[in-house]
Amino acid sequence: MENNKLKERIRKNIKEEIAISNIRKEFGMKTSKNKVIYMISSVCAILILGIGILIGTSKLNNNLFQDNTLEIGKTEENKNNEGSLNVELNINKIKDEALTNVDADIKIIELESLPEKFDFIKDVVIPEEYEIKSIYNIYVRKDRDVAEYNLLHDYVFNYRKDDLNNIIIAFSEIEEPIRDYYIDGGNKISKIGDVELKITQSESQEMYIVTFEYKDIYFDIETTGITEDQLVDLLKSLINNITNINQVM
Repeated sequence: MENNKLKERIRKNIKEEIAISNIRKEFGMKTSKNKVIYMISSVCAILILGIGILIGTSKLNNNLFQDNTLEIGKTEENKNNEGSLNVELNINKIKDEALTNVDADIKIIELESLPEKFDFIKDVVIPEEYEIKSIYNIYVRKDRDVAEYNLLHDYVFNYRKDDLNNIIIAFSEIEEPIRDYYIDGGNKISKIGDVELKITQSESQEMYIVTFEYKDIYFDIETTGITEDQLVDLLKSLINNITNINQVM
């Protein structure tokens, strides 16, 4: 009964879905000779001043370029933060969606039972107002002729802000995580670091769906009520965490 209620709530949540001051000086000139001398002196002064400005500007520009040169294609973040990831977003729009039939079963699990190789999920960056509400596995039948759901297909983490806003992170080692509705969007690809992702957004801009594969793990992430920046922070933290765990193991 508990699993049935959870399934119904998941489906319901899915559907409900960034001086210049000018100085003048006048000199009294009594003779034309003095006027000529004054004019010559003025011209010389202007030439000297102009040469001084040009030399000073040249030195300043050289210092600026030497101190603040950025390589083409790199951001300020990449220069200052070792290990940061370049982000290239190409977001698709949902054109259509439809419910699909899913033959699966759900089993609630505890965080402590999660295999160590999936510890990357424990430190994923989630907006503060969202809290984890449920963790469960999705099982399918290994043999379609046998009425037993004995093949672990997905791990699913459900974070919730309220009844309308949640984050669902599903991942699988077998194939793309199971989804009980189909979406039709574009095929534009985004990149975070070297990882290619497909990001689709609803027309209302309230929901994002992200799918990608990294280190032989398939991800399906659905968010409602978070910004594009928050989504990028979530994805970057997830990718970095997986990379770090793989380096240790």
